[in-house]
Amino acid sequence: MAIRITDGYLSSILISDLNQSLNAMFKQQVMAGSMRRVNSYADDPRAVSTIQRYDALIARNSEYIGNVTRSRILVDAADTALQSVSDILAGVRVIALRESSALATDRSMGTAVVEVDNLINQLLDMLNTSVEGSHIFAGTKTNVPPFVRSGDTVLYQGNDERFSSRTGPNSLLTVNIPGGVFMGAQSAALAGSVDLAPRLTLGTLLSDLNMGAGWETGAIQIENGQGTRWQVDLSGAVSVNHVIAAVSTATGGAVTMSLRPDGAGFRLEGVGPLTVAEVGQGGTAASLGIAGTTGGGTYTGRDVRAAAGPGVPLADIEALAGRLPLGTIEVEFQGVTTVVDLSGATTLGDVQALVAAAVPGVEVEIRDTGLVVIGGSPEPFAIRNGDGANSASALGINGSGTPVRLFGVLSDLKAALLAGDKVAVRGATAELESLEDRIYQLMMTVGGRQTDLDWADELLRQRDERLRANLSLEQDVDVAEVAANLSRAETSYQASLLVTSRLYQMNLMDFLR
Repeated sequence: MAIRITDGYLSSILISDLNQSLNAMFKQQVMAGSMRRVNSYADDPRAVSTIQRYDALIARNSEYIGNVTRSRILVDAADTALQSVSDILAGVRVIALRESSALATDRSMGTAVVEVDNLINQLLDMLNTSVEGSHIFAGTKTNVPPFVRSGDTVLYQGNDERFSSRTGPNSLLTVNIPGGVFMGAQSAALAGSVDLAPRLTLGTLLSDLNMGAGWETGAIQIENGQGTRWQVDLSGAVSVNHVIAAVSTATGGAVTMSLRPDGAGFRLEGVGPLTVAEVGQGGTAASLGIAGTTGGGTYTGRDVRAAAGPGVPLADIEALAGRLPLGTIEVEFQGVTTVVDLSGATTLGDVQALVAAAVPGVEVEIRDTGLVVIGGSPEPFAIRNGDGANSASALGINGSGTPVRLFGVLSDLKAALLAGDKVAVRGATAELESLEDRIYQLMMTVGGRQTDLDWADELLRQRDERLRANLSLEQDVDVAEVAANLSRAETSYQASLLVTSRLYQMNLMDFLR
């Protein structure tokens, strides 16, 4: 039985097939244009939830990366500021050492007051550093400058709050340093005011000269008032005795070298004027403190003593001459007064040990030319003479220990310079060293934070790479595959168009049939 297919039915079949081919080609074109396999929920309902989860994880990870970047800016700014503060404090200490020496005059001290005042202003600028309008040393009150100067007093307007940045799902990193750490919130300290550097002896090693900085090996040239010159080779010298012997031998006794009466440096004697100069571009004479010319027959060199240390005998300290043996001192710490017997001490190390054993929590440190007593808390403490020997005064530690102060010690230094008090100026140097140590500790803390941020940044970027790779597997297309599929879809669509067009090419004869 013949079945007649109507033209309408045939047309619907052709148009349906044509639309399917068009839709298939359009789908491949969308995938090729977006380079994504899933562009709508209908493309792959199962993969949509996975893609959304990866999108959320990537967004959260990107937020952590942004936190690390912003935190790094703050931490780097703090590191730069602290380095500048350290440089400024080193400059202040140089001024204090210079103005506590025998070369200081009323005029030089007046100039030093201006220098210190300018350095205080520089410190204020550094500690009021801001990043994008936020002051990094103000605690959480970042909208106001933390330090304000009122006359000779510096006030802290910030707070002691610390804030942290989330650098991972379970990681918080503190990124700020409250300015209160510069205002005396640390351990109390008492800086010694007596120069305890040992006298030079014939056996003093040249490597220990200049407070441990050593000397520059080489040769020196000596000329006397008669125009006679001698070149003295000191390259083989190890101790003070070698230098003295080499000069006497090279000059045949015409110029003699010895130690200064106070044991602080060298002295040369001969027919004046005497001139000691370098040989070539060396710095040997300067490192021995004897470079220059004297008008008479005696040349007195500058102070080149070794630094004080635990092994230094008390008998070798000029400031303690006639004051040995030591007696007792009284230490008042945390409401308890303890008598410390120092009569058995023969070295500075013995003084350290005796105080530490008698007063737990109080430590005696030896710094270059003096002692610094440090309490184990910010609570002030006091040290007094315990008997008629006045041992605390002899050691330069008679007084009160207070928390290390940044602007307070600079204010005290200015007052000492204005008063021309060299002892007080020298006493400020030890507290300045304590401040420098505190700044170094803060710089190490900041350096550790920089390392932690670098590590977190690397981990987060690796995680971001893995997440995006996994997302790509779920969402992105295979370029070669989509290109081949698109080509097939285009061919199929073109074939459908061709078939449809030929079937609809009807003429009068086709109609009559």
